[in-house]
Amino acid sequence: DIFLRGKIIYPIAFFLGLVVVLYYVSLIPTGASLTEIDFFYSSSSLAEIFANPLSLPYKLANYFLTQLSPSIRTARALSFIIFGISVYALFRILRRWHSDKIALFTCAIFASNATVLAIARLGTPLVLLFSWSIVLSILLWLVYGESRRVAPLALAVVGALLFYIPGAPYFFILLIILFGNKYKSLLTSIAKPTLAVGTLLGLIAIAPLLYSIALDSALLREWLLIPSSIEWGSIPRNIARVPSAFIYRAPIDPLINVGRLPIFDVASGGLFLLGLYSYYKNYKLERVRVMVLSALFAIVLGALGQITAGFIIVIPFAYAVIAAGISLLLDEWYKVFPQNPFARSFGLLAVIVMLSFSVYYQLNRFLVVWPQTPETRQEYNQSRLLQ
Repeated sequence: DIFLRGKIIYPIAFFLGLVVVLYYVSLIPTGASLTEIDFFYSSSSLAEIFANPLSLPYKLANYFLTQLSPSIRTARALSFIIFGISVYALFRILRRWHSDKIALFTCAIFASNATVLAIARLGTPLVLLFSWSIVLSILLWLVYGESRRVAPLALAVVGALLFYIPGAPYFFILLIILFGNKYKSLLTSIAKPTLAVGTLLGLIAIAPLLYSIALDSALLREWLLIPSSIEWGSIPRNIARVPSAFIYRAPIDPLINVGRLPIFDVASGGLFLLGLYSYYKNYKLERVRVMVLSALFAIVLGALGQITAGFIIVIPFAYAVIAAGISLLLDEWYKVFPQNPFARSFGLLAVIVMLSFSVYYQLNRFLVVWPQTPETRQEYNQSRLLQ
C-alpha cells in the first residue's frame, strides 16, 4: 500500500531523476555567461557575501561548493537542486488541492518548460523566486499534517532563509493577509517552548540582513525590488508585459529565453484558460485568493520595471491554475462517460498525449533551439572554469 500510494516510490524516482538530469543540464549551454561569473565573484569570499547579504543562504552554499570545484557547473547544480525542491513542494501543494495524478501531470509540464529550465540551471539566485511554493507546502503541512513540533520549526527556519530573497517582504505580507486569522489559533495551540525556539531561530537567521540594511539603505531598495529610477510613462505598458509574457510574447532576454517566445505553448495556454474558468466558478476557494494576490503582486513589480522578476515569481502559481484546467477537463469528460471504462481511459490517454506534445516541444526548445541561437551563444561565451 505504501508503494501504491506513492509515499516512497515518488520521492525516490524524483531524486534519482534529479541527479541524472542535473549532470546534463549543467552543461547547457556549454559556456558561462557574464551574469553567472559576476555572481561567482560576488560570493567568492565571506566578506563579499556579508557585505551584501541578499540571497545569503544561496551565496553561502555556493561559496562552500565552489571551494571544492571552482566551476559554473557547481553553481548551476546548486540552482537546480533548489529548483527540484521547489518542484516537489509544488507537487505536495497540488496533490492536496487536486490529486496525485493531476499534481504529477502539472509538475511534469512545469519542470520541462523551456523558460523554467533555463532559470533553474542558471548559476545565480534567480531560481529562488520559484521557492515560495516551499513556504506554502509547509503551511499546508502545518494545517493538515500530524506534526506539531517539526512543522513550526521548519516554517520558521525556511521562512527566515527565504526572507533574504529580494521581494520577500511583499510575499510575507501577502501570506499574512491571506492566512493571518486562520493560522493565528493554530500557532497559539503549538507548545510554547517549540514556538519560542522557532521564533528565536528565525530572528537569529535574519539578523545579518537587518544589520546590513541598517548600515546601507541602498540594500533596502534592492531588497524591496524598487529600481533606482521609475519611468512613469512606461508603467501602463509594463503592467501588460507580465501577463503578456505567458501567452503573447516575453521580454527579450537570451539569458533565459529564445527571442520573444511566450512561456506557455498552445496546450499549456489552453489549459491555463480552462483553469481560470474553473477558478472563476469556484471563486470562494482559499487558493483563488492566493492566485489573485500573487498575480497582482507580479503586475505591480512589472509596473515598477522588474518585469523578469514579476513573471518568474508567478510562474508556479500559473501552473497551479493549469492544474485546475486539467482537473476541469477530466471532470467534464468523466461526467459525459460516468460508467464507460473505455471512454474514461480514452479521455485520460488524450490528456496524456496532449501533455506529452507540450513536454516534447518545450524540451526541444530548451535542449536544441535555445543553445543554438546566436543571441544565446553570444551571452554564454565565457569559460565555465573559474579562478
